[in-house]
Amino acid sequence: MKHALGKSDGTTLIEHIQDCLAVYSQLKEALPLLPKVTKLDNFWQLLFYVIYFHDWGKCHVEFQKVLEGKKSNYWNNQRHELYSIPFLDKLNLNENDKIILQRVVIGHHKTFFELLEKWKSDEDLDFELNLKYKRDAKYKKPFHPEDFFSNLKYNLLYDYLKYLSEKFPKYYQEHIHGIPINLEKEIKIDDLIHPLKQIVEPTYKSTFNTANPDYWQNLLLLGSMKLCDHYGSAGIKKINCFKVKDFSYLKILKDNLLAGGLDLYEHQKECFKESDNCILIAPTGSGKTESAIGWLKKQITISQGRVYYILPYTASINAMHKRLIKDFSSVKEIKGNNLIGIQHGKLTQYVASLYEVMSDDKKSILQKNEEIKKIRDIYKKMIYPLKVITPFQILKYTYGVKGFEMGFTELAGAKLVFDEIHAYDEITFAQILTSLEYFVKYFNCKIMIMTATLPTFMLEELKNTLGISKPVQASNDLLKEFTRHQVEIRDGDIFNQISDIKKCIRMGKRIIVVCNTVKNAQKIYEQLKDTEGLNESKVTLLHSRFNSADRNDKEMKALEKNNQLLIGTQAIEVSLDIDYDLMFTEPAPLDALLQRFGRVNRKREKGIVPIYVCNNGSKNDKYIYPTNIIDRTLELLNNIDIVHEEKLQDYLDFVYPNWDEKQFKNYSDTRIGFAESLKSLQPYTCHKENEEEFYDKFDGIQVLPACFFKRYKDLIKKYDFISAERLLVSIHLGMYCKLKNEKQIDVHCFEFETESVKSLKNYITIAKCHYNPQIGMTDEFEDINDNYNIF
Repeated sequence: MKHALGKSDGTTLIEHIQDCLAVYSQLKEALPLLPKVTKLDNFWQLLFYVIYFHDWGKCHVEFQKVLEGKKSNYWNNQRHELYSIPFLDKLNLNENDKIILQRVVIGHHKTFFELLEKWKSDEDLDFELNLKYKRDAKYKKPFHPEDFFSNLKYNLLYDYLKYLSEKFPKYYQEHIHGIPINLEKEIKIDDLIHPLKQIVEPTYKSTFNTANPDYWQNLLLLGSMKLCDHYGSAGIKKINCFKVKDFSYLKILKDNLLAGGLDLYEHQKECFKESDNCILIAPTGSGKTESAIGWLKKQITISQGRVYYILPYTASINAMHKRLIKDFSSVKEIKGNNLIGIQHGKLTQYVASLYEVMSDDKKSILQKNEEIKKIRDIYKKMIYPLKVITPFQILKYTYGVKGFEMGFTELAGAKLVFDEIHAYDEITFAQILTSLEYFVKYFNCKIMIMTATLPTFMLEELKNTLGISKPVQASNDLLKEFTRHQVEIRDGDIFNQISDIKKCIRMGKRIIVVCNTVKNAQKIYEQLKDTEGLNESKVTLLHSRFNSADRNDKEMKALEKNNQLLIGTQAIEVSLDIDYDLMFTEPAPLDALLQRFGRVNRKREKGIVPIYVCNNGSKNDKYIYPTNIIDRTLELLNNIDIVHEEKLQDYLDFVYPNWDEKQFKNYSDTRIGFAESLKSLQPYTCHKENEEEFYDKFDGIQVLPACFFKRYKDLIKKYDFISAERLLVSIHLGMYCKLKNEKQIDVHCFEFETESVKSLKNYITIAKCHYNPQIGMTDEFEDINDNYNIF
């Protein structure tokens, strides 16, 4: 046989090996600290061996039929990995290296539990042979199709395996640059032990200890093998890495400042020089992002590693992704698109919104959808040296979700930038800190934490976790320059401020109105949109209950300078780089208010501007914010006039003197419990119970407003699934339960066919609620005017 297939698309086995080795070469540059992290000096040599031998078992004649698309009655869904194992003996390795390689080859597709579950005893094979195969006139062989040793003797394509052996020296010298091992050693099949008995069963019964190097050697060699295999199969040829010249825009930024008689801030300069972990405390608008990129440049000069820029909210992630691409691309020869990736739970919708801007209208719906999916899948991979993500995209690996070995591998020597660290509850904060401690200790990660507002007791926890004695802070002189807000407490609720808001509108002021609930924001919008002198095109309502298409339009409109009135919820607190004249807001905790304040007079060009804070919220605020924190915030604000930036720490420590009893228990229990759960992660397993537990953390539920039912159905019929998905609205679990109790939730099942699949089912949750593009989804009842079947 001239060729043995490696994939069902016609790729030969040697071609697949070449593709995997191409990724291997890129991985050596992208993740150079893997040998140090695993304490394996010969890490890259072992990974080369694994890649070269991992699929030799595909040379089974019955498996070749499967790859050719022919019917095989006698492959019986065996695992080709098992048939690769005997050939590793040709390498004459020491026992420790050999057992690691054997485990990685066996485990690069299935968990050891799954492999053992399908293992048949010799008695079972004999029984089936006599009962079934000896009575099958078409089966001519005297052994069971799953008899491992007989298959090795009679069913492998040894001519092709000999060809692979002959090619081995060429690829070894190309990638290892040494004298290759002679592969002429013969394999004595009669002396072999079944791989499941020799390797899988004892490994499955044992437990790896994170304190021992063999844990990391097995885990990260397995993760590296999977990365090479997956990326090689996907045809990925290039994994981009940062080079010092990629950061040229920072020099241009500094030169422009100097030309104008200015300079970088001192805290920026400190970050640019910091070679270790770093905490930066500086006000909004003082160049924290540039500080992080300067810190990152310093880290890259020390060692390569993947970079994760971590933000708490999807909207802020999307905005940062666009900003970083723009910043890096400001230097003509640098292409930011090749450097900056993104990943979060609504990535398809985000990519679709980007695609709309650059798409070719001549392409069919299916072509567009395929291209969107391709872009989305590339973003998910480690092709980009910097990826903007939510913390849960990293935390999920600590829960052992499927593919966690690859995720851990990418973290070797990684640089993690946490922005807006103040935004998390005590449980998520505890998980983040426990993970950071773990990443620094075992993965040689470097961490930068940035915040404008953080209570002292939380700051101390961060300092102790990262081993930092003194954070980098903006100077007092600079903080005084950033003093820009005057707070006035207003009696009553936000609706009592309507007349004053209208007066400000008529004066031509650009105003933000912030509510704590979507319902209040929608009501305020209805009362203000027809204000005399206010063109409806100059007013924007922004909250979480818009579908992705409308939400994107609202965010873009809020950025326009001619938008005079912006009404919204907590969505305004983050992500939007906006600068309005004044604000009216419902009461909220001090840290949330400070984030809101940062959207007013952001550039400090308007002197001291007014912020009006109501002393009454709505009856539902108690479900969003702790009442005692609101009370302490109002008490503080009643006693100050100007918000002095240099006194923010004192303000915060007054409102948040320490954890309350419940918070401290949640935090402490999570730190202890999460640290223990990290020890339970094992190579060659998938922690399904932990995976379910992880995804339970997300309480956003996607629903289809009733008015979109017909459009959604038409899009599904056209197979335009991405456009259909963009009609969905995300609601929190509490609202879902409320609507369900009020009989406003239905689940509908669509059945349809594609060219490749005869019958597919698509389930969609329908919210019988009113929706329009101006106000989003309300809880006002609206039924579906179309015939449909309820599931």
